[in-house]
Formats: sequence, structure tokens, C-alpha cells
Amino acid sequence: MSLIQKHIPNLYHHAFFSALVTKSHITSHYGPTNKKLRFHLPLMGVKGSRMRVGDETREQQEGKAYVFDDSFEHEAWH
Repeated sequence: MSLIQKHIPNLYHHAFFSALVTKSHITSHYGPTNKKLRFHLPLMGVKGSRMRVGDETREQQEGKAYVFDDSFEHEAWH
């Protein structure tokens, strides 16, 4: 939270942490509004995981950050 408050003051007040286990799939979906950017930072165990936003799919890399507009259709696999 301190990083968010330091770099994006008074705009956003929470962060989420998720774990995507092997053989899981977050099915394609859109975010609830067209006013958010998502910041995704895979920390560990990402070998074989992919994320698709719009028509672009990328293999995830540990420690590499991704930012995307969640109003575009997106999904993830591990």
C-alpha cells in the first residue's frame, strides 16, 4: 500500500494478491469499468503461465511487470 500511496496518491486505496496454481485458467472477462489500469507483477512459479489481453498473448516472466487496461477482454493460464 505504501508504494501505491507514494506513487498514486489519493486515487486508489487497495491492492490484491493472487495465486494462480498449475493447470488453472482464469476465463476471459472484462473489467467492471473502463477507468482502470491493472498492474500485474508475477513473483514466483510462473514457468508455463500466459496472459492474454485483447489479441495479444504473452508468456509471463518472473519479476517482470505488466500493465494493461482491464476494459479489454483478458484471461490467464498456468
